[in-house]
Amino acid sequence: MIFADDPYTAIIDSHWPVEDLETVDRCPYCGSTDRRVAHQDVQDWSFYCAPGKWTYWSCNNCDSLYLNPRPTPQSIGLAYSSYYTHPHKSESFPHRIVERLKNEYWSDALRADFRPRLHLPRGLRWIVQPLKSRLVEPFVLKELTGLPVGRLMDVGCGGGNMLRLARGLGWVTMGLEVNSAAVQVARSRGLDIVEGSYSRLLEYEAEFDCIVCSHVLEHVHDPIVMICNLSNALKLGGVLLLSVPNATSQVRFHFGNDWRGLEAPRHLAIPSLRRLETILSSAGFSIRQVLQRPIATAVESARIRRRGTRITRKDIAAERRLAACLVFSSGDRYDFLELVCVKEVNSRIAPQSITEVGGNEAVH
Repeated sequence: MIFADDPYTAIIDSHWPVEDLETVDRCPYCGSTDRRVAHQDVQDWSFYCAPGKWTYWSCNNCDSLYLNPRPTPQSIGLAYSSYYTHPHKSESFPHRIVERLKNEYWSDALRADFRPRLHLPRGLRWIVQPLKSRLVEPFVLKELTGLPVGRLMDVGCGGGNMLRLARGLGWVTMGLEVNSAAVQVARSRGLDIVEGSYSRLLEYEAEFDCIVCSHVLEHVHDPIVMICNLSNALKLGGVLLLSVPNATSQVRFHFGNDWRGLEAPRHLAIPSLRRLETILSSAGFSIRQVLQRPIATAVESARIRRRGTRITRKDIAAERRLAACLVFSSGDRYDFLELVCVKEVNSRIAPQSITEVGGNEAVH
């Protein structure tokens, strides 16, 4: 548990500098000004590394969530001082062993060859079977095994874990990452990394067969511009693997301010499924598949609710109880969205036009 004199609490109870905040007067996903307060006084209970108390607004037009006020683009780095995708040190020997054990398990489970691995003989593969109950099937890796290999970009690649696996499958990989420390770690692992924001995607017109954008869209200040840039960088017929929290998640409604999907203030704007589908269609994508995780954040949300820093058996039990009682009337109430999107046309529509097209969309 976190106590009042804990140094982590001291960080989140301090204030975000007022001069480093900006006002958001309309929904970043549809442009509507019709809104209501959804969550107040939300703090960084996920990682205890970002100061401030934050307010999320719900768009009455498209049901997306967004922060107002929010950190400016120049100051948002303060929220990532000890973020889990941004390692600052080289991996230790135990970390390398764990990585190989996981890769060995997924190689067997997905009938692929994820490297580096242990290359256990068939008679010894039982060694990694206990991992089955601990690992969530990786959406991106599973999809990559079913695609013809080509050139791949991972947007927001962090330290490059996914890139290493994709490279082991035969993909020619490149990463895009805004955090300098993460870039250094990824490059030290022999990976091809471009440092910068999603605006740098404009330098790679129609160059990639696949782009991975896993839990990045909710972190950016202008998600519609990012989606247009993703479309620009893909070849015709190229595939976008997009993961994002769902603003209309039933787990969010259950946990309220404690929903792990909020992650204030790093999650700046979280879309609803229907609005996201409209934006992707306008940007030239057809959605081949929507894979939905009904209660993806339940364990972490239970941990946050009790203000703990580590998952315990109580949190796992809370997830099981929730799984037993939740009834989903439709897929748009699931917790995480994982979309397989195919670029069908060369769309040159301006980001502002996408907002105008869907500006009067109502989601119920």
